[in-house]
Amino acid sequence: MKSYPLVVIGAGAAGLVIAIGAAKAGKKVLLIEKGPYGGDCTNFGCIPSKSLIASAHTAHAIKEAKKLGIGFPPLAFKAHDSLARVRHIVEEVRSHEDSGALVKMGIETLTGPAHFETAHTLRVNGEEIFGKRIVIATGSSPFIPSIKGLQETPFLTNESIFELNEIPESMAVIGGGPIGSELSQAFQRLGSQVSLIHSHDKLLNKEDPCAQTVIAKQFEEEGLSLCLGSGIQEISYHHDKFQIVLNKGQKIETRALLVSVGRRPNVSSLNLEAAGIQYSEKGIPIDAYGRTNQPHIWAVGDVIGAPFFTHWAENQARSVLTSLLLPFPFKKKIDRKQSIPRVTYTDPEVASVGLSEEEAAKSYNIATYHVPFSTVDRAITAGRTEGFIKIITKKWSSKILGCTIVGPRAGEMLGQITTAMHAKIPLRKLSSLIHPYPTYNQAIRKAADLWLTQTILSIFKRRKQ
Repeated sequence: MKSYPLVVIGAGAAGLVIAIGAAKAGKKVLLIEKGPYGGDCTNFGCIPSKSLIASAHTAHAIKEAKKLGIGFPPLAFKAHDSLARVRHIVEEVRSHEDSGALVKMGIETLTGPAHFETAHTLRVNGEEIFGKRIVIATGSSPFIPSIKGLQETPFLTNESIFELNEIPESMAVIGGGPIGSELSQAFQRLGSQVSLIHSHDKLLNKEDPCAQTVIAKQFEEEGLSLCLGSGIQEISYHHDKFQIVLNKGQKIETRALLVSVGRRPNVSSLNLEAAGIQYSEKGIPIDAYGRTNQPHIWAVGDVIGAPFFTHWAENQARSVLTSLLLPFPFKKKIDRKQSIPRVTYTDPEVASVGLSEEEAAKSYNIATYHVPFSTVDRAITAGRTEGFIKIITKKWSSKILGCTIVGPRAGEMLGQITTAMHAKIPLRKLSSLIHPYPTYNQAIRKAADLWLTQTILSIFKRRKQ
């Protein structure tokens, strides 16, 4: 039996941070991965989806060029090669994270499914492995809903859609959350006729209502068929076509079907019972330092449960790595109170952090500052005035409680607000920060100016009274 001071199960975002960090510190590490190295983000998520979105953005820009005064003859294009480009980019990124690259960093690797036999012992491909300390970073997988007939069809998930060789002439997408919305718009722009089916009445139902409205309008303008507030009665597959019957009686016929209704932590195949590790279908509970109920076993990333973000997984992993390498006084707690930013990479992007207006109003006396991009010069010059920024603060202190931005590169804009929240900088102080002109970020200064204007008016009103 081989013995290691540290064993990491899962070579995704969180597992790689810990394994690489420990190896750089001179520790002997074994990294176990059952699938492609790099995890979901590299192989099936962030990297391939954003690569495809980039191709879709260019296709859409050409179609819309007339709005910017550029004329083209009638266009007919094929975007099949965009899928090959996606796979090439995935291979390039993965080459820096695969077994060969990791071995050069001093990390031992073992490819195969791992399951516990005892609290310190794992079995991989028939081989027993002893780990003094073990980190579980097995990620998450697409959740497949229980829909009559679905399992008998060749449906796609984010783990298989990027293996397509051609853009299908039509596609139905089940799920109007971030992944479903991003890929629906991308495939529509690349030549599919997309029907987006969502059980909620609004797309991106966790986002601000104003953001939901902007995205739905954009999708409809681009020709997507939105089936909102629709459950599915039955799905069948005949003669290379899917037939989808909605609860409202509507029928959809399509060439391809993508299921994107959420994710579930990868816990079922680990035999966690043998190690005495507590868990549920929602994930593995951890303490403030990332430890499971077994003090020598940690869990990080998607396997601990929602929210399922790569940047959140990496943040947890950095904290756990500190705890693994340093003595107790220097161990670092996972900061669960920190607001986690999120971005949906539709066009326009939807970026948000902190509390929504509705959530904040339940606990605080709030003020809301809304700046439409129709008042921002950079947005006007670019012809992209459909977006906005909304910042929610405590009424008098202007402490920032939350923010939503809808617009091009909204994710980059959000960084300024996230930094301000982390550093406890109130909105009013951003009014005196010099923002380069013209940029979309001037919307942030305009929001801060609104606080200043409203405060001054309030003071004058009090004096008159």
